[in-house]
Amino acid sequence: MTKRSLSPDPASARRRIKPVSIEKRPFKIINLDEGDLVHQTCVAVHGECQEFDYAADTNFVSVSSSNMLSRAQTVNHWPLNKGQWKALLHHAVNYIPLLQLPPLHLAVLVAKDSPLLIDCPPAKYGGISTAHSTLNAAISKLRMSAYMWQALTAEDFRQKGLGRRSFRLEEEWSPNTTMQTEHQATPGTNSHMGTVAKVHIIRSDKTIAELRDADVAQQNPRGRDRDALHRYFEAALAKSGPPFESSCRPVVAGLILDAHYSTEQSMIMGHAALGCHKPDGISLGIFGSHLTYSWPRFLEEVPACLIDMMPTGDTVGNDNGECDTMRGACFVGQGAFLHEVGHALGAGHTTGIMARGYSKTWAMNFISHETNSAAENDAKWDLQDALKFKLLPHFALPGDELVSNDFRLAKVRVEVDFGLDSPGIMNMEGEYPEGLKVSCTAGLAQVKIENGANDPLNHDFIGDEDEKGGCTRLSYDNIRERFDQNHPLRVTAIGMNGKVAIVNDLWVRLKGKPYIIIPGSNVALRKQSVRSKDLDSNNDDRDLIQWAMLLHRRGQDGQLHRATSIDLRVGCIMDGAIVYYADGQQANCGPSHPHRFGGHRSESHEIPAEETITKIKICKDDGGWSCLAGICMTLSNGDEWGHLNHIENGSDSDDSHDDNPVFTLEPAEDEVIVGFYGQSSSPSGYTSEFGILTAPRGVKLPENVYNLPEFRNN
Repeated sequence: MTKRSLSPDPASARRRIKPVSIEKRPFKIINLDEGDLVHQTCVAVHGECQEFDYAADTNFVSVSSSNMLSRAQTVNHWPLNKGQWKALLHHAVNYIPLLQLPPLHLAVLVAKDSPLLIDCPPAKYGGISTAHSTLNAAISKLRMSAYMWQALTAEDFRQKGLGRRSFRLEEEWSPNTTMQTEHQATPGTNSHMGTVAKVHIIRSDKTIAELRDADVAQQNPRGRDRDALHRYFEAALAKSGPPFESSCRPVVAGLILDAHYSTEQSMIMGHAALGCHKPDGISLGIFGSHLTYSWPRFLEEVPACLIDMMPTGDTVGNDNGECDTMRGACFVGQGAFLHEVGHALGAGHTTGIMARGYSKTWAMNFISHETNSAAENDAKWDLQDALKFKLLPHFALPGDELVSNDFRLAKVRVEVDFGLDSPGIMNMEGEYPEGLKVSCTAGLAQVKIENGANDPLNHDFIGDEDEKGGCTRLSYDNIRERFDQNHPLRVTAIGMNGKVAIVNDLWVRLKGKPYIIIPGSNVALRKQSVRSKDLDSNNDDRDLIQWAMLLHRRGQDGQLHRATSIDLRVGCIMDGAIVYYADGQQANCGPSHPHRFGGHRSESHEIPAEETITKIKICKDDGGWSCLAGICMTLSNGDEWGHLNHIENGSDSDDSHDDNPVFTLEPAEDEVIVGFYGQSSSPSGYTSEFGILTAPRGVKLPENVYNLPEFRNN
């Protein structure tokens, strides 16, 4: 009898499966704390949990919720990817609706002879089922999309430090279509009823043929009236009465039910992506139903719709070339519609959602999945837009302070601070302590500095208690050390009221110092100017020509030649001026030669050798031309010439009172005017800024000043 060993076979031991180490990560919710109170129906939550060594499509997180009245429990499953998960919660947290605030209204426009069907490709059961193509399906999809918009917005605001705030949706007691389990409840029970977003069905007086007319199709480049569908929708809303009367000031997301892709014309008919904000009327954002087939009807369908890579086929429109998959159609359909709602809320074409940021990264707001790109999520609101929305009553939260008119209108200012008010104006190197001063009386939200291909430098002030004063100063030395001066330095500053100021190139702005240090000397030329009203009120850089010249210039013979006459060019506005020199040369106060100035009220005057210019008067009363209006000069002998274009009591006047548009430039008692500088519009040449350069009286300017290129405005 053979004895059998109880020791393991060495070969078997070698075949033993080695345990795989699983990262131990506790399950947690990152963006929602116990006891948090929310005021919107749908909430986006995200968190972390342990990652299991299963196939990717079997990793998921289950979210269960129960009705506090019937105790009915629902369970939804959301993808888990690399230990990260996201989910949407519906009435599952501490929720108090703010019914006193105006809502976002949902409406569906229906042609008077509509078949009540929407486009649906065969791959979406369009050929064998109406589950995704009926009016009821469209209502459910619009309602679910609105909840997704609401959740996205609230989470985006929270991440921006503005509080979890969003628009509320107009609601009603109705069959609950947002949960598939509720929607399919046994008839006759109360479990399928609930408070859900109300969708208004708006009958149009237009027929199918009129709505699908190629001339009103927005995507038809030859269409004669491509904005008509917005007017049709707005008129139908107004005709339906409250809450869509202008006096109610509603904000509406409008779906055009009868949009349709024409395979014969390869064009989407009955569709327009348009939005318009009317503070005293109906603010409406519209979109066609041609992509609605790809949207989820229920909360349970959200993950599947956002990862569905199934081709859409040839029977439906490929909007903007980005809708060749079900997932892509969902991204564009829901995101572009929200883009139009953004317009209805007052947003312009900024960044993020308002710049088609949704077309690639829409799903990143709702699910964690391997199909999401690794790129940054662009399906978010621009900070400027979010701050504007925050001022609307639709986005208010309990405890918000009343918004004053001064707060709403406060401007953001970006100024070069040359430190002239600081003690010790000049340092040991002969330079002035200077920096970038950004301010807004409403408070600062963000200052961004961009330079070429380098990563932008962001200074975020939201929630920063140290920046409550609404003013910050950045050292010019630090800016110069960090950024390449061979590339434009763009500065964008945003106030807490959503106002924005942009400097396209700070390097150019820094050249506008109130002094000019002459290299190799201790002599400085002082600058003072008058700027047009438009240039003063608009802090953005525009397409302007900067110029400067001296009243003496070096000629081709190497000698200095003085200015012998000045021609002040004035017509309806101030065109500019021409300085003539003793050697026959000339220089323009404006675009360089050979630019020709107009001006039917122009006047030229000689400058005797022993006389100097002692005073210059400038008029800013531009009559809407966005430039200076007129100019007069005075010599030391009392001679005056030019034209101000300012009439008061029948004559030109420079009487001093608060609203007087006439300003006077004069040198100090110990100074003399040695040149002019300014800015002129391109290509008109009209003068936006005119200033004087002054030097200490009796001080001879260094010879090298006449060789500086900035003073040779030929």
